[in-house]
Amino acid sequence: MALQGRRLSPPSAKLAADFHIISLTLHIGLVVALWRILLPALREASSGESRTELLVRVLRVYNPVQIGLLGILTLTGASRITDLKALHGAAYSQEFGTALAVKLLLAFFVIMLGTWQCMGIAHRFVRLHESPDGVPPEGADAVLRKLDRSSVIMLVFLAATVLSGLSL
Repeated sequence: MALQGRRLSPPSAKLAADFHIISLTLHIGLVVALWRILLPALREASSGESRTELLVRVLRVYNPVQIGLLGILTLTGASRITDLKALHGAAYSQEFGTALAVKLLLAFFVIMLGTWQCMGIAHRFVRLHESPDGVPPEGADAVLRKLDRSSVIMLVFLAATVLSGLSL
C-alpha cells in the first residue's frame, strides 16, 4: 500500500511503539516510586541496621527492573528509528535529523544515569553489604542521598527526553 508515495508501517512497528510507551511509563513510575515512596519510607526506618537491610532488599528488586526497562526502551526506540527511516526514505534526515539528535542525546544521558544509579550506587552498596566488612554505619544514609539526587536528575532528563520525542 502507498500513502502519498510512502509505505505504511507494519503491525510490528505499532507493537514496538506500544512497548516503547509502556516501558517508558513503567520506568518513569519506577523512578518516581523510588524517589517519592521508597526512599522517604527507608529514611523513617528506626535503626541503621534495619534501614540497611530494607534498602538492600529494595535495591535487589529495583536494579534488574530498571536495567531491564532501560534495555527495552533502547531496543524499541532503535526499532522505531529503523521504521521511520524505512517509511520516510531520503527525506528522513531532513524531517527528523535535528529533533532525533536531541532526543538521542537526552536518551543517552537517561541510560547513563540509570546505569550509574543501578551499578555505580545501588549494586555497589548491595555488594558491600554482602562483604565480610559490611556497610559502615553512615553507608545507608549516603546511598539514600545519592539515590535521591540521581532520581531527581534522571526525572529531569526523562521529562526532557519525552518532550523532545513528542516532536518526532
